[in-house]
This record gives sequence, C-alpha cells and structure tokens, in this order.
Amino acid sequence: MAGPHTHEYDLTTLLPGERYCPACAGRVCDALTGLEGVTEAECDLAIGVLSVTRDPKLLSVAALESMLRRIAVEAADGVAHAAYRITGLD
Repeated sequence: MAGPHTHEYDLTTLLPGERYCPACAGRVCDALTGLEGVTEAECDLAIGVLSVTRDPKLLSVAALESMLRRIAVEAADGVAHAAYRITGLD
C-alpha cells in the first residue's frame, strides 16, 4: 500500500497523444530517480502509471508536479516522434 507521500500520475496524460511512447515514459522515470526529495520513482509502462514517493521535508507536492511537467516536456521534445506508413507489403 502506498504511503501518504506517494503520488501516482498517468503517463499518457503527462505525455499526451503522439508524445507518449514507452521510451519517453522511461526517460521521465529515470530523470526523477536521484532528484533531491524523490525517494522512489517507479513506472509501470504496461498500464502507463508513474508512482513517485517524496520526502515532504525536501519536496512539496506543487514542486514535484512542476518538476514532473518540465521533465515530461524535455523527455518528449528531446526526440522526434515520427509515424511511417508502409505500403505494398501484401
């Protein structure tokens, strides 16, 4: 059971539409690991959920969410997401 300082976020909301891919979601999770005030960050890429546990003495909920939005934008904007249509293979 999650403690009072564990928060869950929908990765498909943080990385909406074409911005969502497992690689970008993984980059968001990796970026949170080791940040001051974040004691644990876990991603379940199969269901698109990020769980973050924070130390309330070092990191407020507002600061965590602001940081998370910035990290999500940087993770998605750091790569080009392209869709390719392949035809003529039948």
